Amino acid sequence: MKISFDTNVLLDAIAQRAGFQEAQSLITLVAEQRIEGLVAASSITDIYYIARKTIGDERAREAVRNLLRIFEVSSVDGTACLTALDVPMKDYEDAVLAVCSARANADFIATRDREFLEADSPVPTRRPQDLLNLIANGT
Repeated sequence: MKISFDTNVLLDAIAQRAGFQEAQSLITLVAEQRIEGLVAASSITDIYYIARKTIGDERAREAVRNLLRIFEVSSVDGTACLTALDVPMKDYEDAVLAVCSARANADFIATRDREFLEADSPVPTRRPQDLLNLIANGT
């Protein structure tokens, strides 16, 4: 199973925000190579920027290094950005992630963003806990 991770889920684990246990469990499955993890290149810079404010520069850099070691990085190019403009989703950033996830053949996108969960995404979205349940049940 290949899961694309929304920025908010990765930040939950890095900054130990509410819900971080589920996010951390999914990341652990990626590290153990039990699932494939995907992160959009554009998310990496956002993660560093936000994490630096909450956990400091050194820890933010280490977190990004760790992500880059275990996650596949999907490119965000002009074609993806252009395609995302035509995806019927209100949030353009979510649409870009959805397009990149589809191009990388992701099975799901892990997110906590309610609007993203309810959007007409080309890749199904699920909460981290729901994905953990799917994986545990082997479906």
